[in-house]
Amino acid sequence: MSLLVTALDVLTNVPTGIPDPEPVAPPGAEGPVAVLLSWAKWLGLIAAVVGIIIIAIKIAINVRRGEAAGELGGLLYIAIACILVGSAVSLVGFISGA
Repeated sequence: MSLLVTALDVLTNVPTGIPDPEPVAPPGAEGPVAVLLSWAKWLGLIAAVVGIIIIAIKIAINVRRGEAAGELGGLLYIAIACILVGSAVSLVGFISGA
């Protein structure tokens, strides 16, 4: 019985003793990392705009054939990608608990 009590004591006391520091960027990394992330976000949004234009062209071509409904799924994927690119920082912060 003493082993069970010890295991329970370890499981209840160890998680409270683990520190949870705030995430801090290393010194000197704020500038270059922020630039790279902003470029990646900008490129992602540009790719999404190009994707929307391509889907619009495909819809315009296929509407004459009566097959335009098949392209709407691609538009949905691009809309989801735009939402993910735009909310990436908030989404990662929520998932990591920061």
